[in-house]
Amino acid sequence: MSLGTALQIGALFNPWILSAADPMPGPVKVRIILVGDSTVTDNAGWGLGFKQFLNANAECINTSQGGRSSESFRREGRWTNALALKGDYYLVQFGHNNEPGKPGRSTDMPTFVSNMVSYVEEARAIGAAPVLITPLTRRQWDREHPGKIKSSLAPYAEEVRKIAAAQRVPLVDLQARSIELCEALGPEKCLEFSPLKTNSEGKVSDDGTHLNAAGHVLFARLVVQELRKAAPELAPVLRAEPARGNPVAAESQYDAVVSADGSGTHLTVPGAVAAAPENGAQPFTILLKPGTYEGQILIPKSKRNIRLVGEELENTLLTYGLNVQETNAGTDRSFKGTGVIVLADDFRAENITFRNTSGDHGQALALRVDGDRAVFRHCRMLGWQDTLMINSGRQYFTNCYLEGRVDFIYGSAAAVFDRCEIHSRNGGHITAASTPQNHPFGFVFMSCTLTGDPVPWANSTNAGVAQGAKNPMADLGRPWRPFASVAYLNCEMGGHIKPAGWDNWRNPTNELTARYVEYRSTGPGANPGARVPWSKQLTAAEADQITTASVLGGSDAWNPAQP
Repeated sequence: MSLGTALQIGALFNPWILSAADPMPGPVKVRIILVGDSTVTDNAGWGLGFKQFLNANAECINTSQGGRSSESFRREGRWTNALALKGDYYLVQFGHNNEPGKPGRSTDMPTFVSNMVSYVEEARAIGAAPVLITPLTRRQWDREHPGKIKSSLAPYAEEVRKIAAAQRVPLVDLQARSIELCEALGPEKCLEFSPLKTNSEGKVSDDGTHLNAAGHVLFARLVVQELRKAAPELAPVLRAEPARGNPVAAESQYDAVVSADGSGTHLTVPGAVAAAPENGAQPFTILLKPGTYEGQILIPKSKRNIRLVGEELENTLLTYGLNVQETNAGTDRSFKGTGVIVLADDFRAENITFRNTSGDHGQALALRVDGDRAVFRHCRMLGWQDTLMINSGRQYFTNCYLEGRVDFIYGSAAAVFDRCEIHSRNGGHITAASTPQNHPFGFVFMSCTLTGDPVPWANSTNAGVAQGAKNPMADLGRPWRPFASVAYLNCEMGGHIKPAGWDNWRNPTNELTARYVEYRSTGPGANPGARVPWSKQLTAAEADQITTASVLGGSDAWNPAQP
């Protein structure tokens, strides 16, 4: 611990440790940062219980994340973010995901040791005090010695002990203490704090690694007891008993929690969707922990009121890697080349990335929506051709990011895109609406920003295309069906938008029926004087008639802003 940190902590309990000439300091809290994997988190580890042992003179920020090893936590920038919090103490525990057989996370032992030493050195470099914690034991019962645990994490614990001794940092030997506690309780009693988990086949079993609400405080007490001995200067901020007996993690507000590392209620999104009631009248909310969830996901028509909530937008990915020409045994051939298919009404998604990684070689959908009254908030849809198909019904997108090249927003739905970013990848066509003739509205973009890949000649007097280069200029849309309806209201358009604005899909008769309008477009791509004559620039009075309510309200007066 640095001298500055020691003085801060000392002043907390004895303000007169500073000279009488110094101004009286305000209240100073000891800041403790937790760093680790799922067994340290609030919902599946001892982190939430640990907070209950701190009095008002300390605060705890838990940066731990499920599924992370000592290597991946650093690689993803999480350690850098934790250091930026400028904690006084950093409690660091890893090992579980360093074990073999965990792609993208596993390391050899020298790498594990190197990472743990770096945590110590880098915490000290910012003037903080590192504390190393040996990994919470897995409840692996030894068949040859009933009632005894044979932990696969023992080698990692031993290395952490060596590092602590060599670096002269406090050590919390949670591995030894948790084995001692579990063996004293026995296998049956340990089931009380062991969460249940459901695999992809729907089979339920007990979890021998993570902790439920009954285990949060139980194992946090071991950490606190060891911390009193290892870092006695922290004793004044540690309670003898927790503020609450069995605190409930924030994840308890969700009906299901999906986590690939086993710390949730389900390992897969389809598994959690299957757990939702048929034709549910109330929302069934599923939390997705950060991770890449690969494969096709179908929300059946019978699963109304599903809510998918991602914990981190950029790190919570629903990924599919096939286009419509490719098939495999695990693909529903009714929806070839499509990642997520929403057939049910009243679906909502927030903080989710929908992605098709097939590439720029054919139709490859990240998301298809057939249900009515779908809402997407702060989501990303990533692909190339046909990224998003809104096939029918009414849909609302707000603060979303959508990207693609050819017809990457298409279908016959009525949809509002509110304050979204629409990004064109190397030119192409943004929309391909197939609005029915009797529908007054198709796609409406309100206060959106249209961006695109750089245009090589943007600052040149030559507006031609370099020989052999693909044209990175994009148009606002082309009609998939004759009565396509698309409106851009108060949108900022980048220089990648073609001056003509629209395309007739090589069919002049479409110019007689397509309903393409703009109002107050701004930016270098806004060029009303050069637009095709069969599109229309709206008056203020006409634009005022196009609202979220008029586009999406319908006979049931649906308001997507309501929960």
